Amino acid sequence: MKVNERRVARALRAGGPEVIEVSLEQLPPLGVGEALVRVEAVGLNHAETLIRSGSYAVRLPFPFALGGEGAGTVLAAGPEATVAAGTRVCWAAVLGSCANFLVVPSSMVVAIPENLSAEQAACLAVAGLTAGGLVRVWPLQKESTAVVWGAAGAVGRMLVALLADRGVNVIGIASGGRVDALRAAGAADVIDRSTEDVRDAVRAHSKGRGADAVFDPIGASTFQTSLQMLAPRGCLINYGELSGPVPAIELRELFPGSVFVTKYNGMRWVEGTDEFAGLISQALTMAAKRPAVISEIAGRFSLDDAVEAYRALESGPQGKVLVIPSHNASQ
Repeated sequence: MKVNERRVARALRAGGPEVIEVSLEQLPPLGVGEALVRVEAVGLNHAETLIRSGSYAVRLPFPFALGGEGAGTVLAAGPEATVAAGTRVCWAAVLGSCANFLVVPSSMVVAIPENLSAEQAACLAVAGLTAGGLVRVWPLQKESTAVVWGAAGAVGRMLVALLADRGVNVIGIASGGRVDALRAAGAADVIDRSTEDVRDAVRAHSKGRGADAVFDPIGASTFQTSLQMLAPRGCLINYGELSGPVPAIELRELFPGSVFVTKYNGMRWVEGTDEFAGLISQALTMAAKRPAVISEIAGRFSLDDAVEAYRALESGPQGKVLVIPSHNASQ
């Protein structure tokens, strides 16, 4: 199938979802090792909102094409491509994925197992890539304790499962009915942050010692609590700013437990795009082993409704927000 153009969502300037526009652009001819994919589901991620704000540590020149995660079917393969036409695939960290078609290096896509849908795969790719890098940050031995904030989210569930598979006792933090999925994902203990004091609960579950590692995507509002939950020589790994940037750190705050704090940069823990496919494949395999790692879907939007999709993402949804390019507007 020959496709010469595509429709793609772009951020025209720094700002909120209102700066997004869907436009038509020409597709480049397939180069060596590239594949043309019909995009069937796009997974939206909070990092995109932070980058679009223009004030995040990661910056892109405006205008830029949105979306980094998706799933679809290969329509054509260029010379030396490693994937054949007709293969269902998913991917992560491919800029411009919020579109109806995508030209992508074939080395960055992963075949979707028959037991998973395109929508499910679009909920797993970034989670696998991010969680796969996060578990490398701090050396956690079997029977050590790790706390995962936001554990019911797509990344959180995968992180819980990967840590549990390594023999780590995981304490997952979520709220409401979503806590049930955490045990199925592998958490040894769960804390409902809407009804429990998180710090006291972590101390109780760890027999007063605290956690060897705390994984925190929330940022400003949880920073002090995360520090206080650490065991001596433990590490706080911040990997997001859902509530705003973490505050400046006074080294004296780290003195009582001689603890560590780091700001996760995936580019320093995943060694180039050559590792992407392996980490995504690991996530797809984990989904077969522990189906609870697959996030619920909080909303499906057409490509024409990309502005509304990103607004939904910023509203604190309980699940993954997807753009389905084949949907009609407002469907």
